[in-house]
Amino acid sequence: MTLILPEKSLSLSRDLRRLIGPTKVKDDAASLKAYAVDAGIYRLPPRAVVLPENEEDIEAIVAFAMENGVPLTPRAAGTNLTGSAIGEGVIVDISRMNRMLEVNREARWARVQPGIVLAELNKRLAPLELMYGPDPSSGEMCKLGGMLANNSAGPHTLRYGAVKDNVHELRVRTGEGWLTARAYRVDDPVLAELWREHPSLEKVAGFIRESRDVILAHRPRVSKNSAGYNVFDVSEGMDHGILDLTKLFVGSEGTLGIFSEATLRLVDRPRATVTGLLHFRDLGELGEAVPELLELQPDALEVMDANTLDLIGRHTYGIPADATATLLIEFDQGSTPGRTDRLMRLCRRYRLADKPALAFDQEHQAQLWRARKALYPTLYRYDPKKKPINFVDDVVVAAQRTGELIRYLETFFERQSIAVAIFGHIGNGNAHIVPLLDVNDPRDFERMVEAYRAIHRSVLEDFGGSICGEHGDGRVRAELVRTMFGEDLYRLFVRIKQELDPAGIFNPGVKISDTSFTEHIDFDRLAKPCATCAKCNAVCPVYDVFQSEDMSSRGWFEIVTAQDYRYLDSKRVVEACLNCKSCRAICPADVDVAELILQRRAEHPNRLAGWIFALHARSGLFESLVKWAGRTQEWWDRPTMRAILEMLTRPLLRQLDERAKLPRNFRLPRLATRTLRERYSELCGHRQTSVAYFHGCAANYFQDGVGDAVIAVLRKLGIEPALPPQRCSGTPIDTYGYRQLAKDGARENLEHLAPYETVVTGCASCTLSLKDYVRWFRGEPEYAMAEDLARRVKHISEFVVEHANGELFAAQPSCGGNRLRHIVTYHSSCHLRAAGVTTAPRRLLARLPGVQFVEMADADRCAGGAGTYVIKAYETSMNIFERKRQAIMDSGADIVATSCPACMIQLRHGLRDSVTVKHVAQLLDESIAYSESRNA
Repeated sequence: MTLILPEKSLSLSRDLRRLIGPTKVKDDAASLKAYAVDAGIYRLPPRAVVLPENEEDIEAIVAFAMENGVPLTPRAAGTNLTGSAIGEGVIVDISRMNRMLEVNREARWARVQPGIVLAELNKRLAPLELMYGPDPSSGEMCKLGGMLANNSAGPHTLRYGAVKDNVHELRVRTGEGWLTARAYRVDDPVLAELWREHPSLEKVAGFIRESRDVILAHRPRVSKNSAGYNVFDVSEGMDHGILDLTKLFVGSEGTLGIFSEATLRLVDRPRATVTGLLHFRDLGELGEAVPELLELQPDALEVMDANTLDLIGRHTYGIPADATATLLIEFDQGSTPGRTDRLMRLCRRYRLADKPALAFDQEHQAQLWRARKALYPTLYRYDPKKKPINFVDDVVVAAQRTGELIRYLETFFERQSIAVAIFGHIGNGNAHIVPLLDVNDPRDFERMVEAYRAIHRSVLEDFGGSICGEHGDGRVRAELVRTMFGEDLYRLFVRIKQELDPAGIFNPGVKISDTSFTEHIDFDRLAKPCATCAKCNAVCPVYDVFQSEDMSSRGWFEIVTAQDYRYLDSKRVVEACLNCKSCRAICPADVDVAELILQRRAEHPNRLAGWIFALHARSGLFESLVKWAGRTQEWWDRPTMRAILEMLTRPLLRQLDERAKLPRNFRLPRLATRTLRERYSELCGHRQTSVAYFHGCAANYFQDGVGDAVIAVLRKLGIEPALPPQRCSGTPIDTYGYRQLAKDGARENLEHLAPYETVVTGCASCTLSLKDYVRWFRGEPEYAMAEDLARRVKHISEFVVEHANGELFAAQPSCGGNRLRHIVTYHSSCHLRAAGVTTAPRRLLARLPGVQFVEMADADRCAGGAGTYVIKAYETSMNIFERKRQAIMDSGADIVATSCPACMIQLRHGLRDSVTVKHVAQLLDESIAYSESRNA
C-alpha cells in the first residue's frame, strides 16, 4: 500500500471532516504526537486521526479509504505491546463507541460497542452478578475492541478461556461491506445469502476447507495461541458442520476489518474466591507441581521468577530471599469444595521458602495480586537507562515444561549479562519475558536482536511452542509468522488477507509483513521513564470526557516531552489538564504527568492569574476585598446581578482561558465577613504547642465551616492548635505557571511551620502541597526542611485516627440503641489520594455513631472542580462531574463527605441540594457532639 504523502495530509483531513464532521477529525501536531505511540516499543506518526461515533461514520471512513488508498489503523485503548495500534495513515479510534447496548441476564450475553473499557463493562454487569470472563492485566484501561483484535486472555484463562471462546457475534466492516460474523451450520440456507453478499468469504471458506491437512499439521500444540489467523478453530468447526466466522476475525488485529459491535458470552461472577501465594525454592519442583496443581482445576495459576522478584523488590511484597519463583493460585470457593485442603496437602510435598499464604477476603487478595498486576510498569523504576523492552514477551510452551523454559531463559540472559523479568500464566505455559535494555546502547541493541532470534527459535524448535499466546503478532512478531507456520500456511494467511481486504487498507505492516521488528523503534521514548501503559488514562478525568489520546495523561506525556515541543502548537492540550494528580497516584513508574505540564505552563505563566496572585500577596487589601464581597453577597449573588456579572466578567476571564466564564447559575461559596484567623485570633501566631493547624486559603476566606470544625475536633482531643503565619500552600499559584512565586511562599511556610511536631491540615490540596515541597526543593538548600515537613504533615482524618485511640466514641450506645441518622458516602479528593491518604477518612466515617457508611462506585475519580478549573473550563468540569453525580445518587446516601473545601464547592453546585455535602471534619465534629448528648 502506498501511503498518503505528507503534502496531501491537509486535503485528507479536509475531506474526512466533510464526510463525518469537524469534531471527529484531528490532524494538529499535538494530536499526531499523542497517537504516534501505543504501549509497544514503536513510534509511527499518523497523517490524521478519526473518532467515529456510529456505524455510519465507520462506513464513510472505510469507503473513503478504499477509494483513495488510505491505510486505516483501528485503535481502542492502545494498551497492546506490539505496535498494532499505530500506523502511518489514518488512526480510527473507536473509543467514543463505548456503550453497552443490550444485556440478557437469563441467556448470559451482552451486546457492546468496541470502545467500552473492560473494567467499566464488568462494573455495569456487577448488579446482575455477571461479568466478562477474559481478564488481561490491563483490564482497568483496555477496551473490548483491542481485546477482540488481539484475542486477549489473562490470568483466569484456565477457567474462562480467551476472547475467542467468549464471543457469540461480531459486526465487522470488511473491504466488501458490513458483515454479521457468527457461527453458521454449513448446511444453513442463510449461508447462500451470505455468499451472495460476501463472495470473498465463500472463497475464504473454500481456502480453509482445501487447506485442512496443512492447517492440521501446523496447528500449535499448546493451550493458547494468537499468532497468525485462527484458521485452526475455523477448520475444526467445519469438520463438525459449523462455520464460526467469529474465530476468524477475533485475533486478526484490525487487518481484516473494523468492529462496530460484539455480542459477548457472559459468566456468573464468583461470589467467593480464595487466593494462594506459594514461594518455591526449586524450579524443578515448580515444574513438577504445575501438573498436580492443574488437577485442582484452579481459575488462575500465575508465576514470577526470581529475577522478577528481585527487580520489583522482594521486601516490598514480603517475598522470601530464597524463593526462586512465586506462584499465585486462585479458586472459586463456590465450585468443587475441598480444593483448599487438597492444595495445602500438596504443598507439604515440596520445599517451599515459606508457608503458603491464603486470602479469603478481597482486600487481602488484592494485596497478593498487587505485585503481579503492577509488575511491568514497575520495572521502569529499576534503572534510569535500562527499560523493560517487549520483543519476546508472549511465548507459549506446554504447561509442564514451564519450569524448563524458565531455566533456559535465566541461563540465556545470565550469559548475556542482561537483567530480565519472567512471569506469566504458568497454567497455560504462557511466559511474559521482559529484558531490561538500553536500546540506545549498540551492545544492548545487538543483544536484543540476538535474543529475539534465539529465544523464538528455541521456543518453536526445542519446546514445540508458539511465539504468541495473547498479545498478538503486531509489528514485533509479524516477521516470524512465516517461520512459525511454514510457507504453505503463511500463503493461506496472505490469501485470506487479500480476499477480505483487497485494497490493502486495513492495518498494513501488522501480522502479515516481512518488515524487521527493529523498524520504527522509538529510541527517544524508550529512554524516558514512562511505560506508556495507559494506567493513567484509566483515571484521567479529561480523557474520560473526550475519549481521545490528545486529551489524556499518556498523550500529554508524549506531547510535553517531545524534543520539538512548542507551546503554541500544544496550548489546547497543555491547558486542559486539571492538575488533579490522579495520574501520579496510579502510576507504578512514579511519573507525574501533571508536574511535567506545570513545568511547561511555567514557561508561559497566565497573566490574569499573575495579577490575582499579586493582589493576594497584599494580604490586607485582599482580605478587605473578600470581606466587603462577603458583606454584600446577598445583594450581588442574585439571579439578575449574576447574569450581569457573567456578561461583564467574560472578557476578563478570557485572559484566563478562552473557555472561562462565571456562569450565573454557579453556586458560589459563602464568603467570610470575618476570616478564620480573625475568629480565632487567640490561636494565631507562634504558641507553645506541638500542633499547628495549616488552614489554607479556603478555610480562611470562605464561611464554609471547615476551619471551625477542624479546630473544634482538635479541641475535643485536648489540643489547642496554633495558627502560625502562613502563605498559600502553592497549588493554585503553581497551577497557573508561577512556580517561583509558589516557592517563595513555600519558604515562608517552611520557616513558620518548623517549630511544630505536627502540622494538621483540612484541605486536600494543602496537604499535598506541603508534602510536595520536598519535590520542589530537591537539590536546593531548603530540601532538608521540606523533607522534615513532609513527615510532619497530617490531614485531620489521619491525625484523629492516629491519636483518638477510640476515645471519641468510646461511650456511644450499643448498636441496638444507636438510631441510624444518616447514610454517608465518601468522595475521595484527588490531591489527598496523591498525598497517600485514602483509608483514614473511610475508617473515621465507618465509626461515626448513627451513621451507615457506604462506599460509592467511582469514589476515587475526580469530581472536576480542581480549584478554579470549574471557572476555567466550566463545560468540561461539569461533564467530568456527571459521572460522580451518578455514583453519589446510586449510592443511596443522603450525605456525601469529602476532605477538600474545593471539592465541596463542586459537589454543592453539581448536586443542587439533592444530597447534603459536608467535610469529614464537620461530620466528625457533629458526631462527637451527638455521641456526647446521647450519653449525657
